[in-house]
Parts: sequence; C-alpha cells; structure tokens
Amino acid sequence: MVPPSARERFDAARLINIANGLTAARVLLVPYFAYLLISGRGKAALLVFAVCGATDALDGLLARWLRQRTLVGALLDPIADKMLMATAFIVLSYVHIVPLRLAIMVISRDIIILVGSFLYLLLLDSSDIRPTLLSKGNTAVQVLTVIYFLAVAAFPAEAKALGTGRGSLPDRAVTLVCAITTVVSGLQYLYIGLRKLSDA
Repeated sequence: MVPPSARERFDAARLINIANGLTAARVLLVPYFAYLLISGRGKAALLVFAVCGATDALDGLLARWLRQRTLVGALLDPIADKMLMATAFIVLSYVHIVPLRLAIMVISRDIIILVGSFLYLLLLDSSDIRPTLLSKGNTAVQVLTVIYFLAVAAFPAEAKALGTGRGSLPDRAVTLVCAITTVVSGLQYLYIGLRKLSDA
C-alpha cells in the first residue's frame, strides 16, 4: 500500500510544475541529441548536451526553492540523467569517437546499479540507496569525458591543432581515467550491495 505522503505527491496538480517540466524536456531532448550526433552536427549536439546539463542543474534547484519536490520528479530525474549519458556514450561509440569498450563499461556499470537497486528494494524492502562519493566523482568524470569528445567532434580543426583527436595522448588519457573510475565505482556498488545482503 502506498503511504499517504507518497500518494499526495502523485497529485496531478503538483506533478505539473516547472521543475518536472525541465526534467521532462531533458528526456525529450535525448533523441534529438542522438540524431544531431549521428548526422555529424557536432556543434549542435554539444549545445544540446549543454542545455540538458543546465536543465539538470535547474530542475533540482527550482524544486527546492519553489517547494515543487514530487516523487515522480525524484524518480524521473536520475532516469533522465542515465538516458542522456548512456545515449551519449553509445552514439559516440557508434560514430567511432569513443572506444566501444568504454561505452560497454559505462553501460555495464549502470545496469549493475539498476539491477542491484531493484534487488535491494525487493529483498530488503528498503529504498535507502544513496550515491557514494566515488560514484559522484565518476559521474563528474563521465560528464567531462562526454564534453571533451563532443568538443573534439564539434571542432575537429582546432582539436587537431591542439594535438587532440582520435588516437592522441589526451584522448587515451581521458578514456583511461573514465574507464578506471567507472570500473572502480561499479565494483564499489557491487561490494556494498553484497555486504548489505549478507548482513540482512
């Protein structure tokens, strides 16, 4: 049975607000972002990614300032973030800008977290799942990685002049840092999940 407080948050009048609208807009922009990237419009794709990032920052702030926090908003926001990042890595890999193995690592980590969160909720009947400091750091690294590769795709001449671009040392360094933080963060979540299950 849904607790009264949670049921109230599903009230239609409260769902339609600025914060949830920005989150929904981010979800709707994801396919357009993918289309721009696949069609080779790097500058536009970079701009849309920046807009998505801005809405991600604004929706949380507005939800707090305007007291527009809702259960749907709390659920939709991380889904929108995962959709954007997963799409970014998949499409960047598809157009041969990001190594396929890096995209696989990022998606695999997200799958581990989603499946683990579901099992944790199902088996332990608890929603007390919070991102770790390492996880937050990895998210920041992944965002910066996407921005870096989008910038390389958007400004190829400038990237070449700066010694960046496909196969360059900066490319390999960015890829390596993102891969390491992604794998370590995924293993940390796996360890935390197994420990909580064993303690239950």
